[in-house]
Amino acid sequence: MKKTLLFVFCAAAICACDKKSDDSSVIVRQCGDYTVEITFSDDGDKINANINGDTVELVNVVAASGAKFDGVLNDTDVTLWNKGNDWTMLIDQDMMISCVAK
Repeated sequence: MKKTLLFVFCAAAICACDKKSDDSSVIVRQCGDYTVEITFSDDGDKINANINGDTVELVNVVAASGAKFDGVLNDTDVTLWNKGNDWTMLIDQDMMISCVAK
């Protein structure tokens, strides 16, 4: 019995460590009229954001608090800012939109 439990425990641990790229790694938020799907890079320095079907790579920039990512999508400055579970999207640094889980 102990060997069986040990085998099951080891198998579960190995499976838990195997991170596959599936939809569970995608953060989805609704930011006003924008649906935003966020995927972090392995090192966390960049995110790929799919905003209403357009994809943009955003890079981590210095923020007083939280994690802030900047990029340009279709000649428009885009910032996604995360503090805990809260996300905010800034468009052209003047339109601030609160995001909610979708």
